[in-house]
Amino acid sequence: MPDSLRFFARPPTLIDRAARLGYRAGYRLMRLWWRVFPSRHIGVGILVWHDGRLLAVRHSYRPGLVIPGGRRDRGEDSAAAASRELAEELAIAAPAEDFVFLRTEGNTHLFTLHLDAPPAVRPDSREIIEAVFLTPDEAREMSPYLRRLLRND
Repeated sequence: MPDSLRFFARPPTLIDRAARLGYRAGYRLMRLWWRVFPSRHIGVGILVWHDGRLLAVRHSYRPGLVIPGGRRDRGEDSAAAASRELAEELAIAAPAEDFVFLRTEGNTHLFTLHLDAPPAVRPDSREIIEAVFLTPDEAREMSPYLRRLLRND
């Protein structure tokens, strides 16, 4: 796979390490909480495509590759939330109107975003530690989560 399609976070600072620890602990606590009290929040997930490849990310707090995304703030439009999450986590700037609604899975609104030019992806080094563009076949092979997402695409 060409190196230009794989992006690693900068070496973590002490603050980044503390944030990663917080993400790991928070994620585990939230998973327990959601088992007892199912979540009512709305999330967004973005299938970012460039040159026939899907952008997958690796979080600092959970194993495996997933798509970028996050939680929609109260009163926020889902496409605006998708735009905000990409900017916060990966420094990819894209206006909300460029996101195309794909479908809803559970509490998550899935969007697609097609990029004409290769983005300068910069993982935030706290929540996201790696980003990679994969062919659909590579994505299906590397991650059960991505295989499920790409079942109809």
